[in-house]
Amino acid sequence: MTALAVGTAAAVSVTLDTVALLPAVAITPSGLQLTTPWRAVTGATGARVASAVLTVDPVTHGSGRDVGTVSPGATGVQTLTVRPPDPAVPTRALTIPGLPAVLDANPALRVVVQQGGQPVVAVPPLPGNGQLLPAQLTGGSRSGAQVTVPDLLGTLTVSVALGSTLQDLVKQPFTHQDVRLRVAPMPVGVHVLGPDGDEQLAVPGPVRARITHDLAPALQRHLTAAVTAAPGGTAPITVRSDAQGEARLQLRVDGVVIERTLDGRLTVECDGAPTTVARPGPPPGRPPTRTVADVTITHHGAAIHPASDPVPAVDADTAGLAVRDAPVVRRIAAATLAGERVARVAVVGWPHGETDLALVVAGRSLTRTALPAADGRTPARVVWFDLGEPAAVEGPLELSLRATRGAFRWLAAPEPACRIAVATAPEGTHVTVGGTTVALTGAETHVPAAVLDGVDGWVVATDQLCAVALSGAVMEFAP
Repeated sequence: MTALAVGTAAAVSVTLDTVALLPAVAITPSGLQLTTPWRAVTGATGARVASAVLTVDPVTHGSGRDVGTVSPGATGVQTLTVRPPDPAVPTRALTIPGLPAVLDANPALRVVVQQGGQPVVAVPPLPGNGQLLPAQLTGGSRSGAQVTVPDLLGTLTVSVALGSTLQDLVKQPFTHQDVRLRVAPMPVGVHVLGPDGDEQLAVPGPVRARITHDLAPALQRHLTAAVTAAPGGTAPITVRSDAQGEARLQLRVDGVVIERTLDGRLTVECDGAPTTVARPGPPPGRPPTRTVADVTITHHGAAIHPASDPVPAVDADTAGLAVRDAPVVRRIAAATLAGERVARVAVVGWPHGETDLALVVAGRSLTRTALPAADGRTPARVVWFDLGEPAAVEGPLELSLRATRGAFRWLAAPEPACRIAVATAPEGTHVTVGGTTVALTGAETHVPAAVLDGVDGWVVATDQLCAVALSGAVMEFAP
């Protein structure tokens, strides 16, 4: 909703990305401000503005604005001198009480307006003579005591005269009361100041035609600096005139974005369970509309097998088998993994104290050392073992786990929980990053300028084992 506030410079509040169309308002030397509110973003690095177009449409029609008495009443005068309060503002009309009675008494009389001693308007105009001589001193009209002229500048003299040609005009004495003046309604000398106070546009003289001006560079320059330092504010555009007049204003601002650029390369390893590319730095304070980043997905040649156990978000020490120096075995039926090649396996549980684990699987002896202890009531930990070269499954698969140092509580629900990654080609598989699904095309897939959703990070969801990297990331915020 547009509001007009009164002050040293009146202010109109404009919502960015909308059109602010005002009815005719007074443009004065003190100015009128169009303000474009924006909110702070912690860590903002800049802003951009797609377009910002100001339109000033002057009011040119009508009887004009009354500026008061410009000449006192007089009796038996042949010439009435009118000096406008501001000679730069065109005179639109004069109200001369007493004039109708004079003209009605003698229909042959006409009103003659002069500038610099020369007649410029007559009401009625001097008659023409067919095609050889058109009517002269045209452009004026009269309605009762009001004489309208074609927007004349400077001092005027008014007389009542007899005669039908320039040569035989003879002034006649007349009596009138106080004379009032109406000036043309348009502003005179329009100036547009940008948000930093620098003049963006200056149009001299009476403004009779519509003005449009591109303010996007000035608005973007201001916001780029302001969003990095100010806790929100406005970007005021000031429209003022050398002499008061009326105009309709329209400010259209589109595509305003506050940016927070994230330096460096943001990466996360995905082991087939949902994970998140973390957002670095402090929280922005409000959610972005989107994030644009180049996404690179590096496939590790494996995917989670559907027979893998889920990883529940359960607290430590609530369920599981104690694994110490004696092996604990999980068996998987041959039919479950028939035809697959196992690339990695994981056990799910909690180390007690710093722990070393030894796993025998598919004839391979694998170890993980110095696993940190589960601290307090934490979700179960997924401990991966890499087989190196994938192993073909030719029968039941056994995972034999023991702790060579410390202890491990192996989550059981009811079987000891494990995750199995099998060798897989990347082509045709999918990874969803920040709500955008990427179809993998090879060992490395690159998507430039991907549009991502997310506030405090970008969720990665896939059954593939891969690394996801964001580079050139820019979080975008509405103003």
